[in-house]
Amino acid sequence: MSKISLALITKNEQENIQICLNSIGNLIDEIVVVDTGSTDRTLEILEKQPNVMLYQFEWTNDFSDARNYAINQCTGDYILVLDADEYVTFGKRSELEKIMKQHQIGRMKIVSKFKKDGQVYEASSYISRFFPKEVRFTGAIHEQLESNLPRVDMKLTVAHSGYLDKEKGSRNIPILHQELEKYPNDAYYHYQLGKEYRLKREFQQSWMYLMKAYKLADDRYAYYNQLILELLQTGKELADKGTISVIVENEIKLKHVTDFHFYKGLFYLDYCLKHLEEAINLLPNIEASFLECIAISKKKHIEYLSGTASFLALYNLGVYYEAIGAVPNAKRYYMESAQLGYEPAKTRLSAM
Repeated sequence: MSKISLALITKNEQENIQICLNSIGNLIDEIVVVDTGSTDRTLEILEKQPNVMLYQFEWTNDFSDARNYAINQCTGDYILVLDADEYVTFGKRSELEKIMKQHQIGRMKIVSKFKKDGQVYEASSYISRFFPKEVRFTGAIHEQLESNLPRVDMKLTVAHSGYLDKEKGSRNIPILHQELEKYPNDAYYHYQLGKEYRLKREFQQSWMYLMKAYKLADDRYAYYNQLILELLQTGKELADKGTISVIVENEIKLKHVTDFHFYKGLFYLDYCLKHLEEAINLLPNIEASFLECIAISKKKHIEYLSGTASFLALYNLGVYYEAIGAVPNAKRYYMESAQLGYEPAKTRLSAM
């Protein structure tokens, strides 16, 4: 029977590491942990784990270096990679064995929680994390697997708590700039840098890097959808007219992505508020965008941010109808959103 190794890198993860290890169950055969300089209780916790092979690695400001060192210590035929702030919530070993039998790379669903305006939201994406032992990572940050093997989505779900109450831009941005000095036309690094600046609310910088990525990338790139969604979110904050071109150019490509229609609706809502006289003809686009979220939710679709196909779209329809004075419609959509548990909708209803 093929052997599966877990490869894990850590640094100051005393709050997460035990939860991560407890979630593995019988998915794997060995656990290799590489610590890159913990100063909290992480090492103490790991040393008490009887089934953990623990190694030290001097941090080189390069995530691929650390990950590849961990892989080198593994003896399994296949490698499963997790971060210490992740834990498995759904999945069976048989799913991993199916990937091994077909000699493929498995993409697991990662569900990340984050806070915005006092609310906790969830976003999900599929990331390649299960692969043959000969495959290695490349890239100093947001590292990618270097392989032409086919990649398939697995029925394996992992929760990620790393973005909850944590700000990682101060660590990530210098490394991304370092990589762009070496690879100035790398669309992926431009995209990631634009994303980091958006999270820091430095929107002009964000727009500059995202647009550079947009000009360098195309829809064959695995992250293309997310790039467009980042552009829409930053364009909304800047009320940048160039966002309309991005929307028009991607209407067909992303027509099945609820987030695209949702962020499009938010953009038009803000843009019309800030440029009402010149944007009066765009007002119908607000309603149409959020209604499209609900319409395509009943078909095969992609949803990254949980709620864009349901309670978030319903709530923003309520906002739109309230703004134009259509109170009965506003109440209806607030009610539907509230019934799905969205607290801001309950608040608006109680104020009406």
